[in-house]
Amino acid sequence: MEKEEKPREKAAPLSPPESAADEVRRGPVADLPKKLAEPEPYRDEFLRAKAELANAKKRFEKDRLEIIKFANERIISDVLPAMDNLDRAMASIAEGHDVMKVLEGLKIAQKELHQALEQHGVQVVKSVGEHFDPRFHEAVGVVEDEKTEEGRVMDEIQRGYLLNGRLLRPSRVRVAQKKEG
Repeated sequence: MEKEEKPREKAAPLSPPESAADEVRRGPVADLPKKLAEPEPYRDEFLRAKAELANAKKRFEKDRLEIIKFANERIISDVLPAMDNLDRAMASIAEGHDVMKVLEGLKIAQKELHQALEQHGVQVVKSVGEHFDPRFHEAVGVVEDEKTEEGRVMDEIQRGYLLNGRLLRPSRVRVAQKKEG
């Protein structure tokens, strides 16, 4: 049997390689002017998200102000019993009660107040007998004393306090100094 020969198809002539500019003209960039002219499909979502963010900022600011407004509520609640005891002591003095009993009540109120402050991170700055430290003490006077080392705190005029290790108020103190001449 003889083979029938089929006519061969001619191959398409090879075209020169496309330039990068031709690819860009036919690619997604070619549709850009058309897409820019269309209304944005995500515009509503964007506006909603923007409004939601603005509302969240307003809520956050409102909550922040509320927190600041009532931040001291806990410490005040803890201090009120001591305040009540001080009020009772003052009333007791006015009624002419025994001074020693009133003094005892004042000491109890003072102790309660110090405990409430300590529970909230307030500590007393140590002063008397300590070496003068300008970070924690404010010198308001000197005491000339031959027996005491110069620079030692002799007495405390006003107590200093720390809040969680940070100075709230320095102790106002008088410091030892050697007599001159």
